Amino acid sequence: MKEKREFTVRLDTQLYKKLLYVAEKENNSLNNHLLHIIRSNVAYYEKTHGKINTEAIQLPEETQEETPENAKS
Repeated sequence: MKEKREFTVRLDTQLYKKLLYVAEKENNSLNNHLLHIIRSNVAYYEKTHGKINTEAIQLPEETQEETPENAKS
């Protein structure tokens, strides 16, 4: 199974309601709807700019996998 990351997105109420509406109309959860939008955007970017090398990307510290060195005591 792929490793999953969580992050917070701040939306104004009107946009949040509209996303919920569209997801419901497409018989989808909000999470799956957002994943579809994100995947489509990344696919478009890679189609126009080339494949993204994820190995070269450093994650922000607050989202890095917890290891014994950075584990909270």
